Amino acid sequence: MLMLGMNVIPISSLRVVLLRLCGVRIGTGCYVGFNLAVDTNFPSLITICDNVTISHNCTIITHTISPAASLLSSYYHQVKPVRIDSGAWIGVNTTILPGAIIEADCFIGAGSVVSGQMPSRHLCAGNPCTPVKQLSL
Repeated sequence: MLMLGMNVIPISSLRVVLLRLCGVRIGTGCYVGFNLAVDTNFPSLITICDNVTISHNCTIITHTISPAASLLSSYYHQVKPVRIDSGAWIGVNTTILPGAIIEADCFIGAGSVVSGQMPSRHLCAGNPCTPVKQLSL
């Protein structure tokens, strides 16, 4: 239901309401583009602060647990919160991994894969996402 709603609801504010209903903590004044995929197993671990822009086709993941009984799933599993601070912009097709923190007024370039902490007032981009330059705001 969440994914269907994120694709067909034409108004960002209604997509924000849908995210809240699913358990995502999301502030006021946020824009959420089409096709945002959030971790439906642990949505309460996602915090999106005020005035955040999330472009189309982004993904926010809070866990790497698999129900499959495999060697990898027994060694590589984590559940970590994700936080996007006020004023951040997330470019189209960005993936945000468990434990990521995107600080205030940070701009994440399109197609980035974010893990770890991205500094405030910086342009960050790439796979892996790294700070490219400080923004003069």
